[in-house]
Amino acid sequence: MLPGADLEVLDVLGGSRRSVVRRVRAGARTLILKEFTEAGEGWVRESAALSMMPAGLPVPRLVAERGAPPAVAMSDAGPGGSVADALLGDDPEAAGRAVVAWAAAIGTMHRHTAGSRESFRAALAARAGDLPVAESTMATSLDDAAQGLARHCAELGVAVPPGAADELRSLAVRLDGAGPAALTPADACPDNNVFTGDGLVLIDFEGAEWRHVAWDVAYLTVPWPSCWCSWRIPAPVAERAVDAYRAAAALPYTATPAFRADVAAAAAGWAFLSASWLLPQALPDDPPLTRPGPTRRAMILHRMRQAAAAADLPALAGWAGRLHAALAGRWGAVPLAYAPAFTGSGR
Repeated sequence: MLPGADLEVLDVLGGSRRSVVRRVRAGARTLILKEFTEAGEGWVRESAALSMMPAGLPVPRLVAERGAPPAVAMSDAGPGGSVADALLGDDPEAAGRAVVAWAAAIGTMHRHTAGSRESFRAALAARAGDLPVAESTMATSLDDAAQGLARHCAELGVAVPPGAADELRSLAVRLDGAGPAALTPADACPDNNVFTGDGLVLIDFEGAEWRHVAWDVAYLTVPWPSCWCSWRIPAPVAERAVDAYRAAAALPYTATPAFRADVAAAAAGWAFLSASWLLPQALPDDPPLTRPGPTRRAMILHRMRQAAAAADLPALAGWAGRLHAALAGRWGAVPLAYAPAFTGSGR
């Protein structure tokens, strides 16, 4: 990957069961070396996405890649804090600015990748080999969620309204890659970023895909559907962040009523997607995803209550209302707290 370079490991930054991430010194510069523990979609998606990013975007720059064993070397954003750190802190103003910075970074990435669907397809194909790697996973994920939640509802005695599962699946068509769409890191959680002297840098593109922009913007209103730090954020902060997104994305679509309606629809979709992920453990017990994050039950009930108000998705709203009532009856009131920075309970 880096011929002639003597690498010195400076720090092990963690990663996941799928990867090990290290900061290394290579000559006069430091790099982030991400080694994947197995061949699969993670390396394909991350290397493909970073390989086609225009210069100047708030993402790492791909320096080198290797398919076997899979690894990527990328520019080092440094040891700065993240949006999650700000949410865990004790300064509500700093936390609000961090959320707005996240939205602006997402908007900037969407603006500059909106016309790159074919380039992303080609980058995936060049690395996937015989592995089937779809440019988007939303249709499959929504179908899996519909089936999984239907099984849970049968166990709970909750009747699924006619057409509700189809309405959930239909979001993959309504909010598909042919509309206002762009490249996304997909798992754009508050801890998958680093503050630098030049602003916020988005990191972790293992799940990168092509999808409608509303799916990312809805992260602000769910909030954070795929993340451990899914506390509520105050509505004025979310509204400022959406405005920052619209300014950075500079897409005419975001000034239309359809944008707001699509973000609300995406939020309802995320409510059901995340419930399908969280319910298997939330039903028998209620541990947080990680400390000090909120519990699964709090997240599920909050999201189902929101989805029950989805006026233009009546069958889905009915399903959310029934599921919320059944789960609240079992669990009682389990409110979703605001992030510690907004409650004065930060570290």
